[in-house]
Amino acid sequence: MSVVSYTESGWDTQEERWDDWEDEEMNMPMKCLFCTHMFQSPILLFRHVKQSHGFDFLKTRTELGLDFYQSMRVVNYIRTLGMSDPNFGSVSGFVLDGSEAFINDDAYLKPAIAEDSLLYALDELDLDDTASVGSCSADSSARTPKAKDPESPRERELLACIRKLEQQVGLRERENKFIADQFDEYRQMVKRQFYDGIDTGAKQDDSSVDGNQPEEGSDYYFNSYAGNDIHIQMLQDKVRTEGYRDFMYGNKDLFQGKVVLDVGCGTGILSMFAARAGAARVIAVDNSDIIHKARANVIENGLDGVITLIKGRIEELELPVPQVDIIISEWMGYFLLFEAMLDSVLVARDRFLAPGGLLAPSASYIYVTAISDTEYMSDRANYWNSVYGFKMSAMKETGPIKEADVDVIPSSAVVATRALVAEIDHGTTTPAALDFSSPFVVQATQDATIHALLGYFDVAFSCVQATPGPSREDLESAVYADGTVTPKALWKQPESSMGGFTTGPHGTPTHWKQTVFVLREPIVAAAGDELHGHFTCKKSTTNPRELDLEITYFHVPAAMKDQPELARQNAICQKYQLR
Repeated sequence: MSVVSYTESGWDTQEERWDDWEDEEMNMPMKCLFCTHMFQSPILLFRHVKQSHGFDFLKTRTELGLDFYQSMRVVNYIRTLGMSDPNFGSVSGFVLDGSEAFINDDAYLKPAIAEDSLLYALDELDLDDTASVGSCSADSSARTPKAKDPESPRERELLACIRKLEQQVGLRERENKFIADQFDEYRQMVKRQFYDGIDTGAKQDDSSVDGNQPEEGSDYYFNSYAGNDIHIQMLQDKVRTEGYRDFMYGNKDLFQGKVVLDVGCGTGILSMFAARAGAARVIAVDNSDIIHKARANVIENGLDGVITLIKGRIEELELPVPQVDIIISEWMGYFLLFEAMLDSVLVARDRFLAPGGLLAPSASYIYVTAISDTEYMSDRANYWNSVYGFKMSAMKETGPIKEADVDVIPSSAVVATRALVAEIDHGTTTPAALDFSSPFVVQATQDATIHALLGYFDVAFSCVQATPGPSREDLESAVYADGTVTPKALWKQPESSMGGFTTGPHGTPTHWKQTVFVLREPIVAAAGDELHGHFTCKKSTTNPRELDLEITYFHVPAAMKDQPELARQNAICQKYQLR
């Protein structure tokens, strides 16, 4: 069993192992021309070739005036000899005099071994200076290959391929810098958590021991996602997790070869879905310490060659690519907008999404309906009236603002139609527009005593952001037909290219549940009666991740439908908080 030790001087052998891992990740190894030795730099490789095998490649190229393509032919020719003769590597003194036919034979422009990274490095070397020990990872804008203009079609094709690879290498170098930064941060985090303060004898301040000191609001929010419990809850929500998975796996043509950004990646599950769906690169961002476990998850599943993980706020960090094709994010909170994470997704959209890019989900919708639920009222709203035979009225909310409750409400409690109060196109909306105010009308579907209004949300997954969701007609269609939930209300329409899911009481319960707004006084309604009102939702002034809500409503009996204004004089305004 090995022991990792930390001293004032550093990380001992553990740090050396991490440094070795980083070096291996940063460079593509290159195989010697004559033997099986691998090198991270072409300079080191050619130095080895000269000292161990007696062939001075750099000097030979300079003296013979070999251009880039001729140099490539030499490399491939030597590799071909080694593949055909197992003893070739033991031969020393390989020489060229410039008269060899293969130097100008296009057959040797084809790589002798697949993914030969040495070929890609040839035009990065300053080959006129044989003493050069410069890095082969210089910026691509400074590269000056010693090649004359390509003459043959094959040479022109290879040059185009090399330029494309240079662009990819440039992106890779930027990504590698981020990886290095992230592992440095990881080391510092582990150092702080597991080694700092061990056996130091330092006296801790009492305020840091009781664990009750206040945290900054943003830190508290991100730290709340650092543990496992909340992620287990989300992962086990099949409506949520399988909704994302089915969209990505069912539309692999959308993800094939694309660059995907996952905002708030958590455990990395959506990033791994995207990678399995064919994404060429996935960049996963999270400001919580869960990012370290996500990195381990990605590596364990062999997807670290596709997925790059970055810890930080999307509003502040830079990505290793200039833009992305698709943004995926599971940002939804209670009543959709609680936690205000959509704001961060919109920042990512404006900063990084390519023109014509896609967000998943592409749109979201907030609905309200009315419920009659005596069991809920007894368990929650009226609980303090009798607690084991004792009255506890002091525990009741007495102020003008009530707490909105989050609970799973059975579909049998719903006694009215639904009303769409917010329709959000993720491709065009703004953070300011997420504060909304909307009129609504719901109609009683049976005789009932209405105890509360109920809020929930749906999300849509579209293949084209220009058409982010279903038609308004579909969105406002009835939930039930002949006593059965309609396919549209459940987002189960095989003939439609539009996917999505609901968090409403008519669907499978989710971890978002529904949001209950208990009315000040119950409303006795007959089938056909209506409840008219105005719904306002905005970010809290004290904590923008919380919501302040205001509902104005009044009962319109069926006999007064043509004159709803007469009932408005009995309107009630209630304020709620979602904390």
